[in-house]
Amino acid sequence: MGRPKGSKNKPKDAITEEVKVEAKQEEPKKERKPRITKASKKSDDEVSYTVDEETIEIRKKLDENTLDPFEVITNDQIECEFVELTQWMSIVPESDKETRSGRYSSCFFPVKGCNNLVWPIVAYIKTDLDKHRAAGYTDKTIYAACINYLSAQTSGKKKKYGNLMPFTFSIKDDKIVATFMTDTRKNAHFWSEGVMR
Repeated sequence: MGRPKGSKNKPKDAITEEVKVEAKQEEPKKERKPRITKASKKSDDEVSYTVDEETIEIRKKLDENTLDPFEVITNDQIECEFVELTQWMSIVPESDKETRSGRYSSCFFPVKGCNNLVWPIVAYIKTDLDKHRAAGYTDKTIYAACINYLSAQTSGKKKKYGNLMPFTFSIKDDKIVATFMTDTRKNAHFWSEGVMR
């Protein structure tokens, strides 16, 4: 008859043997391969990426035309107006010819330092660019001043388009192709609505 399971007591008739502890012989450590870092790469292994001049110019232009929406560039206002757009912009035949000032974009734009919810809107803005350039304004200042003007438009007691913040732009055919931010998710003056992420 044995002891119950889990009992720490050993039976009396168990023979205890001395356990010999053998001294482990120290084995020499294996040499590790050195890590390959960028500095230690041989020139034969280096990969060079070539970028053509056109790509560099496009990137510079994009950086020049992108603004921080929360930075005040100018407090001036330049009179301008939105170019009215149909819902599908004649891509699909439309029976209803209702127009609005722009469209909420479904794209996600990374906006640095933004703790509030903002939604991008894409629109065309028409103003007299030559007149304002002759007055000494840069394209970036014209765009920011147009957004200030449109943001100040009221309809009754409310802002007509909401709080608009300039983001990025380009100029095509004497129109400003603008992407700007708003803190209003739904506005009747723009097609669609802001996408929740």
